Amino acid sequence: MHFDIRRGAVLLMALTSLMSGCSSPGDDDKASEKSRQTVATQEGQGTGAGGPSPDGIPGGAGGGGAAPTGSPVVSATFDTPNFPGGKVEIAIMGLQVRGKLMVLTVRLTPHLPQGSTEKTNPYELNDEIPLAPELIDTVNLRRYVVVKDNQEKEVESDDVTLPIHNEQAGVATYSFAAPPANVKSLDVHYGTWPTFTNVPVQR
Repeated sequence: MHFDIRRGAVLLMALTSLMSGCSSPGDDDKASEKSRQTVATQEGQGTGAGGPSPDGIPGGAGGGGAAPTGSPVVSATFDTPNFPGGKVEIAIMGLQVRGKLMVLTVRLTPHLPQGSTEKTNPYELNDEIPLAPELIDTVNLRRYVVVKDNQEKEVESDDVTLPIHNEQAGVATYSFAAPPANVKSLDVHYGTWPTFTNVPVQR
């Protein structure tokens, strides 16, 4: 009888240990869900839309993004012929040099009359004419146009597909070849609006 009690005690301990190392199907589901949530959180911490492009230049790939919140280098408000009575504020946010490239960042804020469309784009704001931005170097007497990629596509925000909402700022970017180091400012021709002169080059 003494032997049977000891054997029963050993079996009981072994069974208890085995059960403590197991988990129910519900526990497995909870662990899997926690793992998925951790991965989702980590993925959500990555670079979002409008973040720096692989070359380190915000919007360097030519896409639009969230409007910059800093102060513009220069800004002015012009008429929008395609919207009678409408205005658009054009703000040059910067001419930023990074290596051999320079990115022009423009913030557009439409102020359209009541009853106008709530969503527009740079093309419509420019009276349905391509914006075709150009930079004029008055030191070396050169004209800079938007560069093209290896597929002959201009590296810039699309004038037509970039959405801009009435009374809300939208941003467009355009990539150019960087000017020589002795160039401290450039004139910016943007759309059909008057030229912005002596815009500082940021290096």
